[in-house]
Amino acid sequence: MKSIVHLAASIAVITTFTANAGILENGKWSPSGCGGMPEAPVIDSSSAEAFNQSIGTLNAWQEKIQAYHDCMVKEANADSSAINQDATAEQARINEAVEKMNKEVAAGKQKAEQSSSSSPSLTPSPAPVPGQAY
Repeated sequence: MKSIVHLAASIAVITTFTANAGILENGKWSPSGCGGMPEAPVIDSSSAEAFNQSIGTLNAWQEKIQAYHDCMVKEANADSSAINQDATAEQARINEAVEKMNKEVAAGKQKAEQSSSSSPSLTPSPAPVPGQAY
């Protein structure tokens, strides 16, 4: 893996990213453990025998493309889940940091107001935590 990136709430500049399975490079995702996508066979209709052989090749290709598809979906789901979990955890860390600062500001404001009633009025309380309604 080139790097593991924890995504912040809607702030991420990524050029190369690997989460669990696939690779995101220059904005394009691809699976990393599925091999290459099998190339479709050529259907030869020059004769009945050639056509029948082509159908046999096509059947084998369909099994390979189904296996590739299943692998790709499994990797995509794993990456999607990892990104979702990391982004949710990062949002929680952001919210905790903002809540902590809001508590410190409120406590500081209360202490300052108690120490001097003749001081100029203090600024209002800080803004709420991002993504939460108060």
